[in-house]
Amino acid sequence: MTVATSARDASGADLDPASLVEAERVHRRAYVDPEIFELEMDLIFGRSWIYVGHESQIPQAGDYFTTQVGRQPVIMTRHTDGQIYVLENRCPHKGALVCPERAGHSRPFVCMYHGWSFDGDGALRSVPARSGYEGTSFDPKDPANGLKQLPRVQNHRGFIFASLAADGPDFKTWAGKGLRGLDNLVDRAPAGEVEVIGDCYRTVQNNNWKIFLDNMSDGMHTSFVHNQMAKAAQKTIARTAVRRPGGLDVAAMLAGEPEQMARMDLVAHPGGHFDMVAFAPPPSGPDADQYKASMEAFHGKERAEAILKESYHSVLMFPTLVMQQSLQQMRVIRPISANKTLLEIWVFCLKGAPESFVRRAVTGGNVGNSPSNVVAADDFESYYRVHAGLESPQTDWVLLHRGARQDVPQGSSIKGGDGNSEVCMRNMFHAWRDYMTAQ
Repeated sequence: MTVATSARDASGADLDPASLVEAERVHRRAYVDPEIFELEMDLIFGRSWIYVGHESQIPQAGDYFTTQVGRQPVIMTRHTDGQIYVLENRCPHKGALVCPERAGHSRPFVCMYHGWSFDGDGALRSVPARSGYEGTSFDPKDPANGLKQLPRVQNHRGFIFASLAADGPDFKTWAGKGLRGLDNLVDRAPAGEVEVIGDCYRTVQNNNWKIFLDNMSDGMHTSFVHNQMAKAAQKTIARTAVRRPGGLDVAAMLAGEPEQMARMDLVAHPGGHFDMVAFAPPPSGPDADQYKASMEAFHGKERAEAILKESYHSVLMFPTLVMQQSLQQMRVIRPISANKTLLEIWVFCLKGAPESFVRRAVTGGNVGNSPSNVVAADDFESYYRVHAGLESPQTDWVLLHRGARQDVPQGSSIKGGDGNSEVCMRNMFHAWRDYMTAQ
């Protein structure tokens, strides 16, 4: 299949994606141009590894969860053999969605339009009015007449990723050091596994998907965007003497000055991935003692200490997944259009951890990430203002100079000079350019 690697602007002139990214700045069209968005869906979301879901969402044979990989609706399902498959959510007969619901249980899958049915691995099971196909080229055993399996699927410690492209870097090559954060979340479970808690928080942002990802490594904004909210959280904690404030404790930290945020560590990795180390003090209190004892029993004392010492706050696995280990959360983006992005926030249970850890994670999600939150509402407004400003034809460039002369190479990765550096944003757009210009 040949995919176009350039677009045309409103005047009909060629729009070369490579020309939109420079060493320390990015052209506004990388964010707002609809033709660029169309290329992204083909060249990034149509080729990269995309997060689908977690195996705990489909514990029994016949369970399924539906989502999108790029533009393609998909079904993540567990078959009777126990294996997890990611299938195109499209009947091969007339193209209808087979599973319109977000999740459920079905054995077999049956298309409501003409009654074709399929097994959990996608194989065609039965076709009504079978005699009507006699003497035709239709072959019920041909895999093309079943629900098509995505060409590449990877289960990494319960997290399911898939790619629409049959060829390309294997999962571990693509993920590289981006797996450090994902592995750390699982390692923090005393029983060695994590589990999704309930459903996710879902919000449609009125901005380009890359504006959200920019913000995930931007410590500088917290002192301004979240200032009033953070001060209110501090006063609430002081006035009510809340012992386990959940998301309020993180919210209160956001009142710091830029100098405080500068103490974070930012490390950018090949492929656009990054790590942010911050906001994760070691567990304390009676439940924390129980937790640490469970961790040492499972991992050994030395290994448990090393796991808990890794205080990742945000970890990006470009282009769709942001882990927040300290909050037991994961943020997943599903681009809708150049100016709309679906955000899903999932909360995880650390199996074997005290019940209070579950309550704290859910409380943190409700306070900081639900549609009626006190933290992300500030962010959503700032994202909208950025996108609205970039739609102005008089605007040309987004500036990413901060800290560029203080970047420190760390093997194949780059460490920012301090936590206010824009190193992760620069790195992400360099990876974006590579995707958009790959042949």
